[in-house]
Amino acid sequence: MAVLFNRLGEEQDMKVILLRDVAKVGRKNDVVEVPNGYGMNKLIPQGLAKPATEENVKAVNQQAATSEAVATASAEAFAALVAALDDVMVTIKAPANEEDRLFKAVSAEEVAAAIAEATGQPVTTEQIIMGDPMKSVGEHTVTLASGVDSRKVTITVEAA
Repeated sequence: MAVLFNRLGEEQDMKVILLRDVAKVGRKNDVVEVPNGYGMNKLIPQGLAKPATEENVKAVNQQAATSEAVATASAEAFAALVAALDDVMVTIKAPANEEDRLFKAVSAEEVAAAIAEATGQPVTTEQIIMGDPMKSVGEHTVTLASGVDSRKVTITVEAA
């Protein structure tokens, strides 16, 4: 690959699009100017960046717009889920012994299914943060999270 020099014989900087966060350089999808040697010998060969050609910049901008639309849709869906949780109680029935201890702990999948059934809104297990395992009958608290938003939800476990 050719090294670019200016009229004084000094090495020029090149513009690259970062494919990952690079310390002291920039964040993923940033278009940054780096010394030609650093870009050609380190960033591009290691898959940390690609040249900032017109096509690559357009592709990155399109990808950023798409991911922003997905993030907006996700935030709206989470807001709808939170609004639906205000009007319902989430109950899970599980087999238990006479001392109200469950035979097996309630899983995140069961919690997600119960919330989805109660609200009519889709819920994934990745959105559910469980503190202590639910191993007894009674009320338990879990956290629903999506991005930076979160909401505590009380789950009632009943003996089946």
